[in-house]
Amino acid sequence: MKVGPLIVAGYDCEIFEAGPGRVVRRSRDGRSLEREAAVMRHARRHGFPAPEIFDADGPDILMERVAGPTLLEEAARVPGRAAEHGGLLAGLLRELSAVRSPGWLQAAAGRPGNRLLHLDLHPGNVLVTGDGPRVVDWANAARGAPGADAACTWLILATATVTDPSLREERRDLVAAFLDGIDPVAARPHLRAAAERRCAERDLPAGEKDEIDRFLSRETGEASM
Repeated sequence: MKVGPLIVAGYDCEIFEAGPGRVVRRSRDGRSLEREAAVMRHARRHGFPAPEIFDADGPDILMERVAGPTLLEEAARVPGRAAEHGGLLAGLLRELSAVRSPGWLQAAAGRPGNRLLHLDLHPGNVLVTGDGPRVVDWANAARGAPGADAACTWLILATATVTDPSLREERRDLVAAFLDGIDPVAARPHLRAAAERRCAERDLPAGEKDEIDRFLSRETGEASM
């Protein structure tokens, strides 16, 4: 696809200008993003706030340009709203749990289920817009039980490396509000699988694996990974 100037370069993908209200998301390693585009189309057709997809071709997705900060950036800009943000994340997962997965989507590890899972729904992947939140980065999407999605978000919120001191102070309120909005009993059996996925990420910050080990021990009583 023809693209304009680079907007942002991430570890996995780059985002380019592509005309008014549009961007191209391009994988840096050349892998196809057509499955990811199909997942976002499916989620959006079922009323979930994913960006609109206009086209997909191999490593490129032509998609809606979503204007707004991430929830993480908004939390740093306007502190003191941790409970609101935790509730928002829980609400998004409840909404997504109502969406049946397309039959062709691979199953997530762990307990079976037929719901659409994002499996990376955290404050950095939620954009705050004037029309409400938009959830981006569906690379990990799979089919399974909603508890698996809640476990993934719970793990990230509780263990992700946070460099901003003000955000570290608000983490407890954020996690507490999130847990108030989900079913922790249903999520807890999926925590180990979520931890294994998280620890397999190539760009996991140093020290976060130790946080994950402590979290698993505290929440599940299991031995460290």
